[in-house]
Amino acid sequence: MIRKLWIVLSVCCVAALLSEALGLGVLWSQGLLSVRRLREMRDLLGPQEKEVVAVEGEPPLALPSSQDVLRERSLRVLSLGSLETEVGLLKSMIENERNGLIAQRADFQKEKAAFNTQLQQLSEKNVVEAREQSRSVLLALPPVDAVERLMQLSVDEDVLLMREMPEAKIALLLKEFAAAPEGGDAATTARDAPARVLRAKEIFARISKGEPRESIIRSALNNLQQAESDRPSTASNK
Repeated sequence: MIRKLWIVLSVCCVAALLSEALGLGVLWSQGLLSVRRLREMRDLLGPQEKEVVAVEGEPPLALPSSQDVLRERSLRVLSLGSLETEVGLLKSMIENERNGLIAQRADFQKEKAAFNTQLQQLSEKNVVEAREQSRSVLLALPPVDAVERLMQLSVDEDVLLMREMPEAKIALLLKEFAAAPEGGDAATTARDAPARVLRAKEIFARISKGEPRESIIRSALNNLQQAESDRPSTASNK
């Protein structure tokens, strides 16, 4: 019985081999099975096999050592230290520039104040020189002409000009103010005479009171008293 089974199996194997050989021969004869076809099939199946081999043969990733970690930390610390140094230098430069601008502004304010003071002094000097020159002109003119010039000015200006004149010249001009103007018609004389007399009285009254210095001194005293009265209230408010 066993012998018969071996004979049947042998016949089946031989038949399978013959059928495969016959099939390969038919495919070869029809050109469906060639060396190029076999190479293409091998290339088609080759990458997958190679990928599997590569994945299986890939070594595991190595972890960084403690030295590498320390080196990386040191580099980061050095980078942060350099950045802090640059920020400090930039801050110092900005502070120096700010201090320089403040100093320049203070110098400019000082120069501006000095320039304003100089302009004020020049203005006062110019006014004084102009008044002295006008007074010299009045002293050189005849009394009649001098009074005509004084009538064209205000009372304050007349007092400023006549205040520094010699007493004899002041008396002569005041007398000329009270005299009737010459060379005019009766209507003009009647109209101008009271104004000239009133002008003479006002000039003499102000000169006798110490004007114009008295007004200047009184104004300065009033300013000082006002400042003294405002100081306690300001301190109490604080």
